[in-house]
This record gives sequence, structure tokens and C-alpha cells, in this order.
Amino acid sequence: MKMDGNPMISQIREEMSSMIGKYTHNVDAKGRLFVPAKLREELGDVFYVMIGLDNSLLVYPAAKWEQVSESFNSVRLSQSASLRYIRANVAKCEPDKQGRFVIPPILRDYAHLTENVTFLGEGDHAEIWNAEDYAAKEAAFLSEPGSLAGALEELGL
Repeated sequence: MKMDGNPMISQIREEMSSMIGKYTHNVDAKGRLFVPAKLREELGDVFYVMIGLDNSLLVYPAAKWEQVSESFNSVRLSQSASLRYIRANVAKCEPDKQGRFVIPPILRDYAHLTENVTFLGEGDHAEIWNAEDYAAKEAAFLSEPGSLAGALEELGL
């Protein structure tokens, strides 16, 4: 029995579809990066890459990007001036048959992406980091007494 049309099954699949994990890849000479195999299905054939915090890049699947875009559009004009710098630094990406996509130079420069890159699954989106920058932040977090305990407590664990 095929249940793809069942809204309950679709909702369960959507809720189960959560990007997790840490993956290391390299940016090639043409500025292309492989989408980690475990994130390809969640990100889909079209996704959006934008500037994020701490010189990272945020990666949103098309469906989630629609929600983000609606948030941009709902901001009053008087408050939207700062958002122009975010909107100006968004790229629509479509991986090739090998799973590679081009990160525009302006985004590569912002995130200091030269060669080694860390791709993180972050639930409903992914993040792209310069591998050395991410490793330093992760090491600092894990070495700080109470950091992990505090984060787990925020989750109610």
C-alpha cells in the first residue's frame, strides 16, 4: 500500500528529516564544494547559501528558504536597512550530477574558505565553516568547564 499521499506520513518524514553530523570536504580550484552524501536528500536539488554568524555560511533547503524569505519580506521598511546586507549575500545553488556546487567568491571570502571546509548538519539547515576556524571554536567550547553541561541543560537533558 502506497502512503506517499498521506499527509500524516509526509509530516512524519518531514519531522524525521533532520540534518545532523560533521563532514569535512575540500573546496576545489574552481570554488566548488561537495554536498556531503548524508545531507544531499535533505538539501535537495536547489538550496540557498547565505552569510551566517562567526564567518560561517548558512545553507537552507528551498522549502525552508521560502520561510526565511517570508521573514525578510515581513520586516517593516524602516527596520529592513540592515537586512539588505544579508540579502545581498545569498546565493541560489544547484549541485551538479557529482553533488558539487559553486560557492560564489564573495561568500568564500566572507567564510575564509580556501581549502578545508567543515559542513555541519544543524537540524533544518546546514552550516559551512573554514575547517580550522570551526575546530578552534569546537575545542574552546569543549574545553570550557560547564559548556557542554549548559548546552545539554538547555535541551532539557
